[in-house]
Amino acid sequence: MDKHYSGSRCFLFMGFLYYCIMRCNVDIPNVDRDDRIGSAFNHLFRVVIQTESHTGGELIWNLENATFFHPFYLAPLSIYKQSTENCVTCTNIPSRISKYLELVHFETPLLITEEMKLENILNPYIEKSYIPICRFELCKSNIDGLQSILQKVILKQSHSDSRIISPFSYLLGEIVDNMNEHSKGKYGYIFSQYLKKEKCIDLVLADDGITIFSSYVRSGKYMDEINGDEAMALKLATEGKSTKNRPDAENRGYGISSSKEMLVKGLSGSFFMLSGGAFHRHDSNGNMSVKLPDTINWNGTIVLMRIPVQVPKEFDYYNYVR
Repeated sequence: MDKHYSGSRCFLFMGFLYYCIMRCNVDIPNVDRDDRIGSAFNHLFRVVIQTESHTGGELIWNLENATFFHPFYLAPLSIYKQSTENCVTCTNIPSRISKYLELVHFETPLLITEEMKLENILNPYIEKSYIPICRFELCKSNIDGLQSILQKVILKQSHSDSRIISPFSYLLGEIVDNMNEHSKGKYGYIFSQYLKKEKCIDLVLADDGITIFSSYVRSGKYMDEINGDEAMALKLATEGKSTKNRPDAENRGYGISSSKEMLVKGLSGSFFMLSGGAFHRHDSNGNMSVKLPDTINWNGTIVLMRIPVQVPKEFDYYNYVR
């Protein structure tokens, strides 16, 4: 009897040990502030490293310590969850944020296809303060219509200064156009949140395609200057060095360079872009392009923009559109 009991206990212990090995828990930290745009990625990278190091078995994201997710942490975390090859299950979600995560489609982004009636899907959010995390098909005929409706909904949510209409349209359009033309991806993502206290719109745009560095490699342009450095590729992109082959491409005033100049210098906003193994940040403290450690890599490109809803009196839209 004792031997049988001892053997059973050993069997149970071995089963429990196997279960622990095959079941990995990743604690999701609480991030309720992002004072310097992009700083939330310091927390997200830890999640990425732990998640990517897991091989086989069940992967659990434990949200018991989460009381609030800043928009610049919430959306990238959700987008990353879609891209990882690991099957992630979220557990211990506090009741105070469970409903919010459901409303913003954290677990499964709202899929927007070419066949859908966009007004029916997005117009109901006019009375909200957010656009949920949406996944839309790139290079489709409804892209222009999608941008137009998103612009209308977001600006009505925030009761913005009417002078923000043209620059907001420009910022949204240029980033989406860049994703369409350069990323070679299948899907784009968008999420926005109006922050009443800060009087700004936090906007997140991402794609699942190739990185900016890879886009330069495909074009064969500026290879000597880049010299294999992803941070240098971001620096060149944000300075207006285009991968396009048209002779007037770098003088059009379109793209990342003009967008961030308008946002930061014209509107006193902030800009952050992460692509592959490097990021670029431009805000009131200056701009910088930084190569990340080799252990960290983001699939595709993600852009964060903090857009003030009140336009400075001296702002002239045409100073940034050449």
